[in-house]
Amino acid sequence: MLALLAAPLARAAELEGVLLDKRVQVDGEELQLNGAAVRTRVIFKVYVAGLYLPVRAATAQEAIEAKGPKRIILVMLRDATAQQFVESIDAGLRANNSEGEIAAVKTQTDELMAMIRAVGEAKKGMRIVLDYVPREGTTLFVDGVAQGRPMAGRAFNQALLRIWLGEDPVQLDLKEALLGGPQ
Repeated sequence: MLALLAAPLARAAELEGVLLDKRVQVDGEELQLNGAAVRTRVIFKVYVAGLYLPVRAATAQEAIEAKGPKRIILVMLRDATAQQFVESIDAGLRANNSEGEIAAVKTQTDELMAMIRAVGEAKKGMRIVLDYVPREGTTLFVDGVAQGRPMAGRAFNQALLRIWLGEDPVQLDLKEALLGGPQ
């Protein structure tokens, strides 16, 4: 009986009541949870983030440069408007990418922002997933439903990952935890 109860715990990580699978499939390839953390803003818990990679990465460079599919998942712990979400992504992109890098992915960034605005409010409990498949690009999923076509390019996915893993991440301890460090 105890073995049956322990089995689900071996398969999932839990933060703030949010369960994240230890392993997921993206484009037929198994990815492992590299790390997970809670994003806070001032005193508010905003979301649980999880980073999935084909091979564990201990540094931001390893994670960003990793070959193959990748996943970042954000599970909302509070409601946020589309405008708040767009502003947060824009600030993270600008803080961690050069003007040239931002210009190179402007089309994809505009597509992502339009998708977020079309979704509207990010409600508590909503699962926002960014899956990267090398031959297709990055797809935004909201509660399991794709929000348009993939946004092309490895450079775009790398620019997005820098929001959480760059030199000036949205939250330093979140970056450390996504890379398997202190939580």
